[in-house]
Amino acid sequence: MNEQAFSNFEAEQSALGAAIRSQNALKLVVELDPAELYYPAHRLILQAMKDLYSANDKVDLVTLDHKLGAAERIKAVGGINYIVEIVEKTPSASGIKSYIGIIKDCAGRRKLKAIGEALIKASGDLERKIDDTREKAALSIKDVRTGDAVPVISQADAVIQAYDKIAESQKQEGQPEKDRIRTGFKKLDELTGGLYGSKMIVIGARPSVGKSIFALTICVNAARQGKRVLFVSLEMEADEIMEREFAAESSVSLSEITSDKVSTEAWEKLAESMNIISKRQIFYCTEAFTVERVRKAAFQVYESGGLDMICVDYLQLMSVPRGRGNRNEEVSEISRGLKRLAQEMKIPIIALSQLNRSSEKSVGGKKVKREPTMSEARDSGAIEQDANIFILLHDPGKDEIEEHNKETYEALKKQKMKMILVNVDKNRQGKKARFYVAFDGEHQKFINIADPNEERNNG
Repeated sequence: MNEQAFSNFEAEQSALGAAIRSQNALKLVVELDPAELYYPAHRLILQAMKDLYSANDKVDLVTLDHKLGAAERIKAVGGINYIVEIVEKTPSASGIKSYIGIIKDCAGRRKLKAIGEALIKASGDLERKIDDTREKAALSIKDVRTGDAVPVISQADAVIQAYDKIAESQKQEGQPEKDRIRTGFKKLDELTGGLYGSKMIVIGARPSVGKSIFALTICVNAARQGKRVLFVSLEMEADEIMEREFAAESSVSLSEITSDKVSTEAWEKLAESMNIISKRQIFYCTEAFTVERVRKAAFQVYESGGLDMICVDYLQLMSVPRGRGNRNEEVSEISRGLKRLAQEMKIPIIALSQLNRSSEKSVGGKKVKREPTMSEARDSGAIEQDANIFILLHDPGKDEIEEHNKETYEALKKQKMKMILVNVDKNRQGKKARFYVAFDGEHQKFINIADPNEERNNG
């Protein structure tokens, strides 16, 4: 095996030296991922360049020396003398595209080598399904990018893809498309046709409206259809989520489950519900605070038997590896990252979003709720742009309820339930609409309710 095919010391040196010499070269070099460089010292230097560039600081020998020194990494790269040597050895900054091309080619070869080694190992594992191995390999190989090649689809191929997609969705009545995930909310499924493909679904609400339980309800309904779901929670631990699932499945109140006095009858119901819940293919991750960690968790689940949907609760609790200082930019980067992950894995991702307080107003010193809008997604307007479907949840006051729904509102109130407005305010491939569901907070579940006005129209 020719080991030189997997790394090129001179090309890495020349790219870094050119970046110090030329601003134009620097703009191209900072687009590299440090992982694309083979030599550890070069990775550290590149990361320092990227950090300086992101902060709009000058990138030269002095700033690099200071940056690496502050992080106690200057010795690890061979001192400032090595960086000076790199600059002096660089033939010309004009060759930067060639240097980067060589670096990317070597990085691509290393990735392919790793994939090949993993495939050899997987092929001998009799416990692993061959179809899953092939699918994982296809995804991994697709992720290998070399040079400046960008995939381009011709008009003819695009027509064929669109035709196949439309034809696939035209199934016989009553026979749902196998890849579509039914949310369990009748009206939402009518509007969307179920969740499928590389869609990003955003669910926005103010605190305490129930967006986590709304999303968890969708995940549970997906699992009941035999789908495998990754639920990323940054607010609750796995045992807290389980307590809510127990309440929903067993009809034992959450307050009793979390108390130290669970009745014998309740224990019997809990035992029965645990048996049902344990068979669901939902996987929980409570430590994926970055998109990259969500991605790693997703591929771990995928490798163990496939993955059909991801839910992240919630988006504004996530962070970026190196903070930008501007939270709007950070949340925009997180939103785009989740969108790319959905496209990469070809599965829907539900991202919960907190809304800012502009959806509340003060009248005479008293806070008055009003229906929220998409633009109130906290910290970033990019969330609204990235979403294929944007759902807003609202806990309306009695005065906001339409006359024909007031009877239902009062009936639910007597049962200690809330009437929650579900506003599908963006739906790229379908209609927008508003409807109500019931939120049973005691048992942590949402329930479909009929629209009296719709029933009258049908009668």
